[in-house]
Amino acid sequence: MSPDSTRDFDAFCGGFRTSPLQGNQSGSFAIPALEPGHFFVPPILLEKDAHDDPEITLVSARGAAGKSMAAKELANRLQAPLWRLDLAKAVGAASLQLALSQYLQSHDVVARLDQEELPLIVIDSLDEARAQVSGISWRDFIESLGELASNGLHYVLFGRERTLEDLWATLGDLGLSVAWWEISHFEPEQSTEYVDGVVAERDPDTDRSSAEYVGARDALISSLRSAAEGAYAETFAGYPPVLDAVAATLIKRPNFLALRQRFEHQGQRAEGRINLLQGILDGLLLRDQTKVRDLAVELGLDPKDVYAPQEQVGWLCHFLEKAEPPALGYITDPAVRQEYFKRITTFAGDHPFRAESKWASPVFEAYVASTEFDGSVFSPSRLIEIGDTSGLLLDFVGTKSQLIISEPQFAALHASIIASEWTESMTSTSINQIDGLTYEGVFAMKRGREGVRVTKFELSTGTTDVLQILGPLAELSIRSRGTVVVPGKPQGTVLGPDFFVRANAVRFEGPALEFARRPDLDVAGDEEPSVVIEALESLQLPQTSTQLPPGSELELRVSPTIKIRYPWYEYRLELADEETPNQKVIRFLNKLMNLTRSHGHSGERGVFIKKFQGRQPFATSEFNVALHALVAARVVRIDDEIVFLRAEWEAHRYSGKAIKGQRQLDDVMDAWAPVIRSIEVALTPR
Repeated sequence: MSPDSTRDFDAFCGGFRTSPLQGNQSGSFAIPALEPGHFFVPPILLEKDAHDDPEITLVSARGAAGKSMAAKELANRLQAPLWRLDLAKAVGAASLQLALSQYLQSHDVVARLDQEELPLIVIDSLDEARAQVSGISWRDFIESLGELASNGLHYVLFGRERTLEDLWATLGDLGLSVAWWEISHFEPEQSTEYVDGVVAERDPDTDRSSAEYVGARDALISSLRSAAEGAYAETFAGYPPVLDAVAATLIKRPNFLALRQRFEHQGQRAEGRINLLQGILDGLLLRDQTKVRDLAVELGLDPKDVYAPQEQVGWLCHFLEKAEPPALGYITDPAVRQEYFKRITTFAGDHPFRAESKWASPVFEAYVASTEFDGSVFSPSRLIEIGDTSGLLLDFVGTKSQLIISEPQFAALHASIIASEWTESMTSTSINQIDGLTYEGVFAMKRGREGVRVTKFELSTGTTDVLQILGPLAELSIRSRGTVVVPGKPQGTVLGPDFFVRANAVRFEGPALEFARRPDLDVAGDEEPSVVIEALESLQLPQTSTQLPPGSELELRVSPTIKIRYPWYEYRLELADEETPNQKVIRFLNKLMNLTRSHGHSGERGVFIKKFQGRQPFATSEFNVALHALVAARVVRIDDEIVFLRAEWEAHRYSGKAIKGQRQLDDVMDAWAPVIRSIEVALTPR
């Protein structure tokens, strides 16, 4: 499922064979009308899975990439009803039938569809819908799509990649033909069109045709593009929230010549993309401070003190997050403070970071949350929500030199790295206990051909030796010598894909466990189960799951004394007793075989070093010795935090699990025996 081609949005829309499906409009199910002054910039789409004339088309996007806007535009162009699940009631088996019955004003939906020629509906906000219902309701809803597809109804479904991965696997089981596209980014010409559209919307008086404006705009975008890494330059500079920051810099008649000169010079400096973006946002705050200079003088205050950047952040949080207003300690006269409080509201209401009672863009929301990351302004749930909106929270917070975080902060940053995923990306999050209350961890991401971005952190559990995982349970490896607790959710706790935990005690709370399915992205190899739970002393699981995963997708590895009840006992495996050095080496190699994958990059299979380290049997010092023995034997190479299995060893690749019909270590022992011996020698004390 690697992308084969790109397509512009106009061509994508033109690829559908459908006729308008007219009906009774409602708030959540209607052919959308476009408001006066509406502007839409067509994005580039990447093909993830091709299919001629599919019954269902999936469209995924990373956070804040314009998914809902694209859904609305597509539905309008095709004159197809758009079903907004964020405005609908919780979905289930009868939801689609009921919505269509009301829309078509018919109790016999199947008969009405039979009268239509190539009917199609667009469904948006699948992520929000999935988060609100149990696994049974979600499965029933997806199966209802298949039932009406047999009567000729076609769909275009919009959602995040992880939601659609699970959906893609289920739809395939139903025998439906499915195509998958991903909203990628704006090309340079579209980027300028998007910026101009936002400026026109927020500041209609700006002359967007003037040479001064055009020069400043182009210098800003070019500077951001040159500050990004490699092939990712276009996708970063063409990311809507980043362009929102560019647009905000150009509104309210700034000094265009000074902006152009600044960023033409900036583009010549070797400055990281996030540092440059932060600089743009810092500049917006400094520019807004100058707007209150006359007010400061009138009130007898020093303009350098009044409406400083941190104070602006305080006002934004007060009006948009219901936080306490700034302290204003520099104003000692109560009468002056009262007058200032009354008059500054006008300036705060016109701040470039806000659009009336909301944040103007996820970039401003994430930036402010990063400046208040260690404070009490944002509740844990709100911080996780901001992280889930885009990858920008981790980008901004990750620039700090020493990152010491709490469990809610970890959850927010983990949500952020998952929100930033797109087709050609690999992500990994690992945490490993270093003492009773502290864990060391790594967020790692590789996008396309660019280098790996690594953010290291310490996670503190405060005064307890219990680690709570409050955020996503995907792309995550945990090793603990204490207790790991996953608080339950009323609709069920979703695990995976790619979740590993090893601890003395593991406790899953809540009524049920659900399991996210993953498509078969790497047919050759990749036998590592999607979810692995290793418990040495105790394991507590909910009593049910609405849809149990295949046996190959879940392993519960426990000590012999731990008993597991129905329905989980079939996934039980006993942890190995003390292993011999040779057994450890073989398990080390088995993990290398299972974990190295080609998804997210082209060429040799790879795995993040920290992920590999967390799931194999050796302690850190032994792991480093064994890994370097593999490098010396030219079996693997290490590049930028990733272990790659060399291409010449692909011929000796084997299954790290005893799966019938797949090559085992014994089948290629002639090649691996010298390697095993070299690792054993390296590990032997001298």
